[in-house]
Amino acid sequence: MEKNEKPKFKAYKVNEYQEVDSINFPKEIHIAYAVCAKHCGNREYIVDGQSQVCQYCGRLMFRTEVEKYVLK
Repeated sequence: MEKNEKPKFKAYKVNEYQEVDSINFPKEIHIAYAVCAKHCGNREYIVDGQSQVCQYCGRLMFRTEVEKYVLK
């Protein structure tokens, strides 16, 4: 990917996505505050252990702080 080139995310057709019958959300999760490089500037909350790919530049973000969130 060239410098300053944004990643091109493509969607699937609706019928190509997995079907979801039921789902049980976890009672607690860990959320990380992640930052990207200075020249990108993106900052966001991500579920710890999931993708750290920046949605703007496509590079890996750095997790700075992690906190546990509990379902109320």
